[in-house]
Amino acid sequence: MAAPGGLGRCVAAFWLALAFDALGLAVLLAGVFADVFFSDLLIYAGGIGIFLSLVWWVFWYAGNLEVPPEELRDDVGLAPPKGRGDSLLRGLVHGLSLRLSSAFAPAPRPRAAAAAADLELQRAGGPRGRPAAPSRIC
Repeated sequence: MAAPGGLGRCVAAFWLALAFDALGLAVLLAGVFADVFFSDLLIYAGGIGIFLSLVWWVFWYAGNLEVPPEELRDDVGLAPPKGRGDSLLRGLVHGLSLRLSSAFAPAPRPRAAAAAADLELQRAGGPRGRPAAPSRIC
């Protein structure tokens, strides 16, 4: 549903696009017609400003697209499940996901390796980053 002013739902994007267009055009024309030593900078800056207004125009246009709820229902998962085939596919994907996550999970450390790592921590600086007592350093 359109806004009462006729600009659509994304009025802020519309006005930002117009502001970027006007400012970019003003800077571009100032660079073309003003006799200053940095006219090339103004020309480039005006072109960049006009280009950036394109982002706001795309936001305004995309924000005003209207999709009927009937078409949207299939895309966002609002349709009821399709039956046994859908649950079979869902189960296969879930099983594959579990196998992949268990294959890439870090392996548990053996007790000897964990004890050696703890000993190394105690030598370096004690547990939890506290300095080790001077008598405990080897």
